[in-house]
Amino acid sequence: MLTEFQFLQPEWLFALIPLGALLWAIHHSERGDSAWRRVCDAHLLQVLLVNKGAQASRRPVWLLACGWLVAVLALANPAWDKRPQPVYRALDARVVVLDLSRSMSAADLKPSRLEQARFKVADILRRSREGQTGLVVFAGDAFVVAPLTRDADTLIAQLGVLEPDIMPIQGSRVDLGLNKAQGLLKQAGVERGQILLIMDGSSGESALSAAKRARLAGYTVSVLGVGTPAGAPLPDNQGGFIRDATGAIVVSQLQPTELHALADAGGGRYATLRLDNAADLDTLLVDTRTLPLDAVTEQTDVQTSHWRERGPWLVLLLLPLAALAFRRGWLLLALLCIGIVSAPTPAWAFGWDDLWARRDQQAARALTEGEADRAARLAPDPLQRGAAHYRAGRYEQALAEFEQAQSADAAYNRGNALARLGRFQEALDAYDEALAKQPGMEDAAFNRKTVEELQKQQQSQPNQSQDGQQNQNQQNQQEQQDKSQQTGQDSKNQQNTDGENAETDDEQQSAENQQGQPQQDAAGQQGDSFNQQDTQQATAPENPSNNEPDQQEQQAQATELAESQDEAEDKQGDLDALTAESLSGEEQRAMEQWLRRIPDDPGGLLRRKFLYQYQQRGGRSDAGNGPAW
Repeated sequence: MLTEFQFLQPEWLFALIPLGALLWAIHHSERGDSAWRRVCDAHLLQVLLVNKGAQASRRPVWLLACGWLVAVLALANPAWDKRPQPVYRALDARVVVLDLSRSMSAADLKPSRLEQARFKVADILRRSREGQTGLVVFAGDAFVVAPLTRDADTLIAQLGVLEPDIMPIQGSRVDLGLNKAQGLLKQAGVERGQILLIMDGSSGESALSAAKRARLAGYTVSVLGVGTPAGAPLPDNQGGFIRDATGAIVVSQLQPTELHALADAGGGRYATLRLDNAADLDTLLVDTRTLPLDAVTEQTDVQTSHWRERGPWLVLLLLPLAALAFRRGWLLLALLCIGIVSAPTPAWAFGWDDLWARRDQQAARALTEGEADRAARLAPDPLQRGAAHYRAGRYEQALAEFEQAQSADAAYNRGNALARLGRFQEALDAYDEALAKQPGMEDAAFNRKTVEELQKQQQSQPNQSQDGQQNQNQQNQQEQQDKSQQTGQDSKNQQNTDGENAETDDEQQSAENQQGQPQQDAAGQQGDSFNQQDTQQATAPENPSNNEPDQQEQQAQATELAESQDEAEDKQGDLDALTAESLSGEEQRAMEQWLRRIPDDPGGLLRRKFLYQYQQRGGRSDAGNGPAW
């Protein structure tokens, strides 16, 4: 038993240090008459000095010291034995069904519906770490990205590659996505679970029937609507907009009434995606705290042990000492000691994190972790607060923060925010101001050139109608890509400009470099860059006849794409083997530069997997029913 003795909260033992100081002071106070002993005889000191009362007054102090010792030991919580304790695990299971049709590329939610939907899925996965979560995507057909798993980090890592281009056939078969999710829950042996449908389009009778079947099987169907009632045009792969059979531009609008009816049919709830808070997830996700414990957890075969806390029993030893404190004069002494310890001190808003990092460092860390709201609250500098608002997509608030500073970085970031808001001329003026204050700022020069080209293209386009011009402005704003990266490795930049500049996804930066854009070296400067190639494609002529390929053409294109990827992989393997041989240093560098031109396609694995599964199913003739977007 004694071999396992330990304190569960040993940090409380530091409270014995003041007790030692008190005992040391009492010990030395007893020798306060030593000066008299040097000048008086010992037999005279007994008559001259009065110390009996003083000796008697020290008894409360010694009792207070004993109580202090017992209280500290009780707070340290000694323990020397363990008791067995069963381990429970959560039973809640959830399958997220994500719409990957082309309508999710609409830009009525910035930067796009799909981007905001992926952010929400990541939030859902972070909230569901104790339960099981699966992921299904659908367009013209439905496919499983990941079965039910407790590894939320793996699912989050796959969200970045989910694009409409990985689907072998386009469409909006909500019923197939619901059926696939119901099949995952049944295969896992889940009796009660939740299907969370994230989509933007309307649902038909087949979707209502699938939701009712899932409800009868014991699974609720909740819907998260993505988009706005006003809607936005759908971009195509040629830089224009998708058109219907009559040649009119297709505008995808959110249909909350139909989605609400779908949620009612599935026995779940409906909410519209919100960008400012998590009220939508609070509405949709089932609160298991109100359910019985046996309904949401089950006991596993794993057994663990728990220390028996003995500290509370030591508190009983304090009761006699507390009773003595009510004697005359003792309580006054205890109150005086408490008054000395609790002397008023200046109050500061100080937390545990403030012991290890400054507020600007905490804000920078929050930005790197994707918590833009917390970074905005912690940031003491307007530039850093502006960077946090920029990351969260609140460009108006970011612009207001950037306007409070007068540095070159502030002018540069102000130009980025204005460009995101579509105010191109003001953005050019802000870039000019940044270049005037710091002529060598390459990022500002690059972004200024890109915004200037966007402005020229916008002015050169024919003014067909007010609606067409508004739709084109929306696409120009959508095609702006961010290039900023948060550096902070240089100590000076970390103190002065840590977290001051706006950041965006690294995936957009890598995509820009792979399209042949010159790579800009941030070198402590951060900001946005815009994809010039996409901008040039935005003015390409539209071909309405190519916007609605039939099912056979889509399948043929997907097959050709898979074959071309196989050939590229074979060539790359030959090049790797050749590089491993005896090549000169110059030849190896040339080979590496050539290999960097090969586009990085992280979603290629899922694309080929879905294509193979689609071909194995025989390319169902009913898979593409409904609109091709």
